[in-house]
This record gives sequence, C-alpha cells and structure tokens, in this order.
Amino acid sequence: MSYQTPCLPVVAETEEKKSRFICWLGPVTDKAAFLCQLDTVRARYPDASHHCTALVIGNPANPEIMQFDDDGEPGGSAGRPMMELLLKQGVGNVGAIVTRYFGGTKLGVGGLMRAYRGSVGAALQNAKLEPHVPTIEAKVVCDFAGESRLRFLVSQYRGECADVIYVDQVQMAVSLPQDQWQAFHEKLVGEGVSVQKVG
Repeated sequence: MSYQTPCLPVVAETEEKKSRFICWLGPVTDKAAFLCQLDTVRARYPDASHHCTALVIGNPANPEIMQFDDDGEPGGSAGRPMMELLLKQGVGNVGAIVTRYFGGTKLGVGGLMRAYRGSVGAALQNAKLEPHVPTIEAKVVCDFAGESRLRFLVSQYRGECADVIYVDQVQMAVSLPQDQWQAFHEKLVGEGVSVQKVG
C-alpha cells in the first residue's frame, strides 16, 4: 500500500469555544527529531495549557512507530484522535503537535476529541502531501571506464547517486525506487558489474 507524507511543515490554527488550537504538522522519520520539534513548540508557546502529540513513522497500514500523548488532557481525548485521523487519511512519516490555549469553557471528552482531530484536519488541508516511494540502498562497484555508464543507468532507473569513493575501482552508493530494483540489478549483473543491497 502506498501512502502520503507531508513535504514541508505547516501550522494551522482553529478555535473551539474560545480555546485556541495551534497544530504543527510536518514530515518526521526520526523519533528523536520529533521530540526536538516538540521542545521547540513548547519554547514558542510556553504559557499554553497543553502540547498534545501524535507520531506515525513508516507506512500507516503497518507503522514502525506509532504513538500519542495527551499531555494532561483526559485520557484518549487528544493524542489518540489526532493519530487515528493520520492513520485514516493514510499519512505516514508524519508528526503532529497540537498546542491548546484554554479559553475558559470546558469542552468535555467528546468536544476535546473533535477539537484535536479538527486541528490536525485543518493542518492536513494546508499541507502539501506527496506519495512515499519506498527505496532500496545499494553499493555498486565498477571500473573507472564504466562510471559514466553506471551514472546513466542509475538515472534511467529513477535512482540517485548518494556517494562515490574512488580507490582502485569506483564504489558508488545508490538509492533506487523499490519497483526499479529488480530490472536495475539484472541489467548490471548482465554487464558484469558488482552490485549488492545495503542494510
């Protein structure tokens, strides 16, 4: 199953019974980086009532990491509906942080769920999403005369050259879309070039 991922971070603000909800939503592939972003948001809005989070790393149909935090709101009223919306919309490699400024009127659990879900929904509407393309990393070794041919083949199969080391031969780290790997591998092996997956 393919899924969507945000290209860039966005911020959206909504209001519910005078409570302000400010949602930061952006691409995330690393939990530690997301926690750093949470620190940044907390520092930006130090007087806010809550900073609730939802994180989905990997394919939302089968995430590598999936977690949420209600940050003091009633259990299940904030982070869970935020995360459930991301999963329902098929968005992965994404983090959402919703900052709440309490407006004086209690919303109740149902009202909180709607407000937090709605805040993430508003951010998703503002976000530019792109399809996630699974890739395979590989190391390719060829002689110097074959380097330009190798670079041509990598681009022909929609791949990228990540790094090149020149020793007695050319060692190139490449990244290719998963659906191009088999044909690329067969082509190189047919031409006598050494290629192996990394990781």
